[in-house]
Amino acid sequence: MRCYLRKSCRRSLLLVVYTFFFYGFLRGLLSPLIFSYSLGSETVADVRIPKLSRNLPICAHNLLNQSDYHYVTWARKSSNSNHLLSKTKDEYSCRLMSYKIKQAVTCFDIQVEGTAGRDENATVERFPKIHLVFIGDSRIRQQFFYFLRLIPNYDRITNPLEIPRNVVPFHHGDVDVDSRVLGVRISFKWRPIINDTLIEMIHHWAIANHNERPNWILLSMEIYHMLQEYGADHQLYQEKLAQFGPILNKLASVSQVIWLNQYPVVELYAKTGTRNTDIHVQKVDQYNKVTRRILKNFKNIRIWDSSNALTEEYVRGCLINRERENPDPFFVKNGKNPFINCKPYVNCLDFVHTGYAALSSATQLLYNDICNNLLYQQDDIK
Repeated sequence: MRCYLRKSCRRSLLLVVYTFFFYGFLRGLLSPLIFSYSLGSETVADVRIPKLSRNLPICAHNLLNQSDYHYVTWARKSSNSNHLLSKTKDEYSCRLMSYKIKQAVTCFDIQVEGTAGRDENATVERFPKIHLVFIGDSRIRQQFFYFLRLIPNYDRITNPLEIPRNVVPFHHGDVDVDSRVLGVRISFKWRPIINDTLIEMIHHWAIANHNERPNWILLSMEIYHMLQEYGADHQLYQEKLAQFGPILNKLASVSQVIWLNQYPVVELYAKTGTRNTDIHVQKVDQYNKVTRRILKNFKNIRIWDSSNALTEEYVRGCLINRERENPDPFFVKNGKNPFINCKPYVNCLDFVHTGYAALSSATQLLYNDICNNLLYQQDDIK
């Protein structure tokens, strides 16, 4: 007798049918919960990924603020996706461009063309028409190094030419990189805390003529304010930033000013599970909240927090694998011998500095924000 005529077989078939039905019911019931989760500073609830058109408009404007797009969703797929999903309407979603040296050079050329004609007799100190400045501590220095990776060495002149070796692991001082061919100066100013020196420099730029002040400034200095040797005084940081805010806003009325939100850190950084007590997630979040509360009163100052999701993914990776891939280091240099070594910061035991993959993607986000509306026709940009 065939199996389907036997009672035992019919019971088995019914059990299979009921099992699949029950599984489908549970999946439909729980699916909204599966898509609702929280990660760091961005909450993603009921995120439905639409079938996005390959002809999405190019992203432009406000790419540094996490309010408009699902950056967590993008960060978890950033290795193979350039789409940003809108938080408001699917039709507002857009695509990021992949910047290489050619696109970066074109972006600078357009900005230089918008300035006054070049002075043929200009000196090295005067010739740049576009000046970009990174101001802060070692985290800002990281952004400075990664930004330079897309600047070709046509005729680059770096100052200082030489730095004594084995004095400190990194150069805790100012660096200027000039290119007359590009008409660009890119600077790093070592200003790890808010003090009179910093305030005086910003005030000078705010009242200077357009040839003496930077066109674009990226800055942040919170980490050193958290260290015990600098007092670790949260209240003092609030007072200093409140004093600094109006002066920085005055500069922001004539130059582009961006304040980098402090990235999350790796909490457990040693093989024994040692926990850092000076710089940790709770303290970073506390200082970020103070910064946002004070700087939100100054509409000209932009706060960059959209790349936080990239750092959060790096921290997640560190929990899985402490020793990460170690790519070749790169250098800022003159001639044959490098004078500043920028290690890639991919060892998770370095709990403060973000890894190279996250920083590379963050730099792409920065170039998209600065250049997209210059390189592409306005009709193509939403």
